[in-house]
Amino acid sequence: MNQSSDDPRAETQPLMTPQQRLRAELLTSGLDDWVPLVEVETVINRASLADTLAAQQDLALRTIRTLLEDGLMQIGDLPGPGENFAGWGISIDAAMQRVYDLFIVNYDDRARWDLTIWLGLTPAGEQLARTFGNQRTN
Repeated sequence: MNQSSDDPRAETQPLMTPQQRLRAELLTSGLDDWVPLVEVETVINRASLADTLAAQQDLALRTIRTLLEDGLMQIGDLPGPGENFAGWGISIDAAMQRVYDLFIVNYDDRARWDLTIWLGLTPAGEQLARTFGNQRTN
């Protein structure tokens, strides 16, 4: 008997790729607050989504890019008290270059990236994130 038939959940719960899992975690986290880049790294490490630093960074960059390209999140600076989240107002390529320069090139200088790059949900991202939350409660 194969192992998957021993677990009735195996056929009803599709496995998520590391990128899908990270996307879901970031989107649902965004329901509560803006998401700093350090949280992206924390989710990857806590869930063991990638083994090496290079793989972790690659996963972070790919996932952030897809969230931006899909219009689910925007990237920018932490807004001040009482302000709404405002993205950087630059192209996705320019934003990803900025993330690369701060997160990859200057990785050892955490103060340059950990709480200086933030992700915020768009209305579409909020809608999708709520479906993830509903799936967890069902």
